[in-house]
Amino acid sequence: MIKKTFYNLPEEKRQRIMDAVLKEFSSSSAEKISINRIIRTANISRGSFYQYFDDKVDLVEVLANSFISISSERVNKILSESNGDIFTTYQRLFEVITDFKNNEKQNIVMKNLIKNIKNNDDLISDYLTNRFRGSSGATNILKTFNTENLKYTSDYDVECLSQILTQVLKNAIFNVFVMGIPCEKVEADYCRKLEIIKTGAIKE
Repeated sequence: MIKKTFYNLPEEKRQRIMDAVLKEFSSSSAEKISINRIIRTANISRGSFYQYFDDKVDLVEVLANSFISISSERVNKILSESNGDIFTTYQRLFEVITDFKNNEKQNIVMKNLIKNIKNNDDLISDYLTNRFRGSSGATNILKTFNTENLKYTSDYDVECLSQILTQVLKNAIFNVFVMGIPCEKVEADYCRKLEIIKTGAIKE
């Protein structure tokens, strides 16, 4: 777990550490992340590092929080403009995430993170399974979805639908960032899959 001491650091020092983490993830795959290199780049002691973080999973979390922070305003705007429509939100989320491809360093970091998510890397999976899923941010987004036009409206059913759509989204962004398939082609395929899920495959 990221410790409060990290967030209580002066802005300059906290940003220096964040830049070191970002640099490490932009040059290494997640399973080869070196705490020693981060310590040297950030110019902090090993003791200081463990005053801020427990383990490497915390580094995934701090990066994920960084991307979420960058995107949060746009995501909130999407939810507002779509009146909480879950399918419109997921369609627009593709645009938000693929915008990171326009920044060289963010593109590489996203590629490394997504590649390892797809490969079920333990470091990334630990974060997704044990931390992000139970985070207040993830819970709040689920509560924001409008269920008026959905066939299944219980919290459990909405969560199941969100998990299905998230898997389709993950496959799409994997194809963009890792496979290098043109964004326009992936987006068309992604939107078609959303439409099939939305309308259902069985004739009425």
